[in-house]
Amino acid sequence: MKDVQNMKGDYKFGINEVGVEDIKYPLRVKSNSGDIISTVGTYSLGVNLDKDLKGIHMSRLPQLLAELHAEEWILDDFKADIYDILKDMQSRMETDNACLELKFDYFLSKEAPVSGQEGLMSYPCQIKSSLKEDEYNFFLSVEVPVTSLCPCSKEISDYSAHNQRGYTEVTVSYEGLLRVEELIEMVESVASCEVYSVLKRVDEKKVTEQAYDNPRFVEDMVRLVAEKLSADNKIDWFRVNSQHQESIHPHDAYAVLEGR
Repeated sequence: MKDVQNMKGDYKFGINEVGVEDIKYPLRVKSNSGDIISTVGTYSLGVNLDKDLKGIHMSRLPQLLAELHAEEWILDDFKADIYDILKDMQSRMETDNACLELKFDYFLSKEAPVSGQEGLMSYPCQIKSSLKEDEYNFFLSVEVPVTSLCPCSKEISDYSAHNQRGYTEVTVSYEGLLRVEELIEMVESVASCEVYSVLKRVDEKKVTEQAYDNPRFVEDMVRLVAEKLSADNKIDWFRVNSQHQESIHPHDAYAVLEGR
């Protein structure tokens, strides 16, 4: 059969990235405890294309995912495991540059603070990576839901204070081994209160009072999380984005902080 994609041509430009995106596949992730988390990964895979070639062998990219699934591949050491996939892409696509993006929900069982009732919490994660010749770039993001209580409202009100659900996204570049749980713990430890999927009345009392004792602006959240990240020697760059869904305003509040 005629191989149109492999035809040579006198094209004016090479292409930075060409590939496939938004491919969903079952994904298994090893947690910090060693348990295997079953979830669904959404993959985007791409490579560069020299200007003298018409196209890439695109079917090789979803074929790679099919092979990983058949081998019952487990994502464990995120940075090292993704590097191996990028090297494989370079080899089978006969190119120097490869990039991979992976989105998935990371599930953890969480106990309510008083009753001990268990429920699953999901944390959206994203990996963005590229391997250009031997230069490897890898970024891990996780979004953590939190409860926030307004310090200003608490200060000026005779009783109560308005609170809201917030979402803090942490993106990091790091060396060595870093677990998703570590990033989640950094965020939850400085929030007004954590978010739980199951709460009984005794738990509601606990989280309401805890939030009242720990008021947080979005500004507070990004600064406090940044302090945690900067104290971790494995992390060499970070970005913290915090958004609070305001309960008494028609808009959201946000703050962003980058650092090393």
